[in-house]
Amino acid sequence: MQCPFCSHQETKVLESREVDESIRRRRECLKCENRFTTYEKAIFHFSVQKKDGREQVYNLDKIKNSLVKSCGKIEDTELAELTRKIEQTILSRKLNPIPTTKIGKIVLKELMKFDKMAYLRFATIHKSIDDPRLLKKELEIIV
Repeated sequence: MQCPFCSHQETKVLESREVDESIRRRRECLKCENRFTTYEKAIFHFSVQKKDGREQVYNLDKIKNSLVKSCGKIEDTELAELTRKIEQTILSRKLNPIPTTKIGKIVLKELMKFDKMAYLRFATIHKSIDDPRLLKKELEIIV
């Protein structure tokens, strides 16, 4: 880590702690002895394969927006926890690109545990349910 004060390349870590989705590190330059704070967050570069075969860059915000639409009013902490679980599951699959159908199944699985009505709302879009008989089958799954 380069010191922001004197540009020296060597620093030591005085303290580390987890903050939200990142790691906060308090550092000290070994040359000028100035102290500064850094934040580290993992960034994942992988793509999503759409149903028509196109590939797009993975974007967690799209999943968050779908969850908000499905859940209606949802607390920020609940939304953050739900998206964290979904993203962890997606990353554990180790697929690149990951098909949107797999992402949809992961979201459905988490919504089933979280809120059955949100599951139903998401399922009608994800599974393209436009027939009342298909909707009845989905209702039988969640009941």
